[in-house]
Amino acid sequence: MNSRGSLRAWPRRWRAAGAGLALTATVIALAGCAGGGGGNTIKIGFISPITGAYAGFSDGDPYMLSVVREQFADGIEINGETYQVEILDRDSGSDPAKAGELAQQLITGDQVDLMMATATPETVNPVVAQCEANATPCLTAIAPWQAVVYGAGFTEENPMKWSHHFFFGVEGFGEVERQAWEQIETNKRVGVLWPNDADGGAFRDPDGGYAQFAEEFGYTIVDPGPYENGTQDFTSVIQTFKDQDVEIIAGIPVPPDFVTFWTQSAQQGFSPKAATIGKALFFPATVPSIPNDLGVGLGFTTWWGPTFPYESSFGGMTPQEWIDGFEASPEGEGLTWNQATPENVALFELAQAALQAVDDPRDKGALNEAIADLNMMTLAGQVDFTDGPFPGIAVIPTAVGQWQKTPDDDWEWVVVDNGTIPDLPVDRPFEPLP
Repeated sequence: MNSRGSLRAWPRRWRAAGAGLALTATVIALAGCAGGGGGNTIKIGFISPITGAYAGFSDGDPYMLSVVREQFADGIEINGETYQVEILDRDSGSDPAKAGELAQQLITGDQVDLMMATATPETVNPVVAQCEANATPCLTAIAPWQAVVYGAGFTEENPMKWSHHFFFGVEGFGEVERQAWEQIETNKRVGVLWPNDADGGAFRDPDGGYAQFAEEFGYTIVDPGPYENGTQDFTSVIQTFKDQDVEIIAGIPVPPDFVTFWTQSAQQGFSPKAATIGKALFFPATVPSIPNDLGVGLGFTTWWGPTFPYESSFGGMTPQEWIDGFEASPEGEGLTWNQATPENVALFELAQAALQAVDDPRDKGALNEAIADLNMMTLAGQVDFTDGPFPGIAVIPTAVGQWQKTPDDDWEWVVVDNGTIPDLPVDRPFEPLP
């Protein structure tokens, strides 16, 4: 970081998200432990989108899993007995059907003691469904909690019983993005990109969706309607925004869709004053892929970075120490750190704490109860399942970052509003798009 504490400049070399990173489905037994379960071996299933549309969430997983496996190399001591650990990692391919099939196999075939899933409802929700159906403890992360809860059909009367999910929700976007917009002068008309998927449905919900957070402060939402992921022509959407005099863009498109939309917007003369985009702009590869430096000034909700005031339960590791380790590792060659990866580390931190809180890790009911009682600091921040907005949910705080170019022509993002993280340093004010 430079002297004013801004986030690290991105390296110039990029590798396509997910390319060549598919993790082996072979079970890796730790500390010389043979596979097959039973005895003193705990089996943990882990499903993430290593390939497909959401692969950007998981490009740090090879390094993450190497660190976690080293952490567990000597096993976990539970009630005076040492248990070895096997992590069975699987690639959902960003496909909900495949995620569900993999979860079923891990639960009924491999007989895992604990399931984990991460990164978007397309991977998380099918895994949660299998865990609920098969009474298996489940830990998940990185999907708006409303999309997991309501998108999967849970209600106050029928909550999740075996699943625990941590991340922010629609409010994590709506409460902080508005704080960034208010730093510049606009007409308060906000065009939204909400796709026809679980995330889009959660944001569009008339009762608990995004609009309430903007409209409370005088902003007008312009919603051109749901579009399909993979859309190649956003002309009608852009025209709607132009006709409605939109000066702010918000939304949660997948990376390829936003690149298409933003490139076509420039071609068609649509130039808003601000854009805060979730999902697509979480990843360091997206912005450099937009032609003609059109990524300069794009903003996004952020939940993690080197200056965030967090500390891992795995040896007290800080965010900056994690980043340094990743960028110096063979798995990190040609890549930069990914803010999704520490959430996945935290899944294993939570798993270790819950396992060590039970007398018998084979007692799935006791393990499920131990997860529900967790309230702890992790590399991803404080995770508290005892005080969530919904049973089985822990909410993490968010801030706003903005992309810029360095004098060396590298890309970096800086914190422009600390949102709901009061101890997070702010690098500079939010600036209008050039």
